[in-house]
Amino acid sequence: MRAADAACEFRYQLNVEDAYTIRDFDHVIFADAMSVGEDGVALTEIGPSATIAFTTHEMSPASVLALCHELYGRAPRAYTLAIRGFEWDMGEGLSERGRANLVRAADILRRFLDEQ
Repeated sequence: MRAADAACEFRYQLNVEDAYTIRDFDHVIFADAMSVGEDGVALTEIGPSATIAFTTHEMSPASVLALCHELYGRAPRAYTLAIRGFEWDMGEGLSERGRANLVRAADILRRFLDEQ
């Protein structure tokens, strides 16, 4: 995949509007601090799943994909890039371990994009 073909969006949380945002992409990667194993980083393919949450302010990536498919007749191939975090107190910057996981995640993402 060429860098010119890629786009980056930031969200504090996923919303129903994100189904519109992803509708024309072939691949989408949802990166977030998530529970992940000892490696600290995991790239996993996901599919559409219409999960029910208490509110639409708590949408999973799979739910966004399902809504995209329902509204637009297609959903991109999608992945989660889970990055393990360690310290959640208010403050600036990343912990040393969190920063190390972010560097690993960036390497994994670069290799993945190069293969596409």
